[in-house]
Amino acid sequence: MFDQIKPLIDQYDRIIIHRHTNPDGDAYGSQLGLKRLLELNHPDKEVYAVGDVNNFRFLGEMDDIPDAYYEGALAIVVDVCVTRLISDDRYLRADQVLVIDHHLNQPDFDCIAIIESNHIACAELIVSVFMEQNYAFDEIAATRFLTGLVTDSGRFLYPFTTSRSFEIAAYLLQQGGRLQWIYDNLYTEDLNFKKLRGYFINNFKVTPHNVAYMMNDKHVKEAFDVTTFIVSRAMVNQMSGLRDIHIWANFTEDDNGEILVELRSAKESIVHLARKYGGGGHALACGCTLYSFDEAKQLLQELDDFAKGSTT
Repeated sequence: MFDQIKPLIDQYDRIIIHRHTNPDGDAYGSQLGLKRLLELNHPDKEVYAVGDVNNFRFLGEMDDIPDAYYEGALAIVVDVCVTRLISDDRYLRADQVLVIDHHLNQPDFDCIAIIESNHIACAELIVSVFMEQNYAFDEIAATRFLTGLVTDSGRFLYPFTTSRSFEIAAYLLQQGGRLQWIYDNLYTEDLNFKKLRGYFINNFKVTPHNVAYMMNDKHVKEAFDVTTFIVSRAMVNQMSGLRDIHIWANFTEDDNGEILVELRSAKESIVHLARKYGGGGHALACGCTLYSFDEAKQLLQELDDFAKGSTT
């Protein structure tokens, strides 16, 4: 795998790193962790990270760069390989594009792709590649990558967490990764966030075949003074860990009227349903974007039908 990466790093003096929109901890951590790693080990190169920002900006800021920087540059896209999900489409201006991802999707644009879905986090994949090459890590790089691993594994609770996940985590801690600092930033909650949790717990519904779900219009985020990302991604697992409920879904309207969908399953793969609606992701954690709550109800019915079939 490094044989594909090394010639590109060696060839280009300017490297610009992208990831998906509405970044989670793995997207942010993988992007900024890789930026720091390349800065440490290739001090002769210019390395930038670009994209939208959210509550994970405690890991570091994005760079504001002109379009001209993409001329003759290498763009690296992490934690995503689908065009419409990549934040800042200027990666298409780069001389070459390298994708490093751990989702089940395949790229829909011209690139060199390294995709290994047997890693629970993109951060795990990137670290495993570069640690084998004896790249130097410091506290900053280790902490950023560790954030990606912690969040995408659900603090090592999710299925597909493996012994390798713990080995990578141990390595990052040895390199100075600040686990308690990560937890302080991730899990110390604002009062409104805590109240939003209570709202979800008190208001989620269950289909006839035990699919838990929430339908959130844009007024939910306004009522609790939080972002759409918080209502959508951060709240989906308020419906997890319930006896006899093995599938749960969160449908959230954004400011453009689109419906952001987060789908989760405790046992059986549901990614085929996300793909049917133009999305994707992991077997048990995936999502898509819909254009109305009518579509959301249609997808919910298909989830319920699937849950019925899986129990018969």
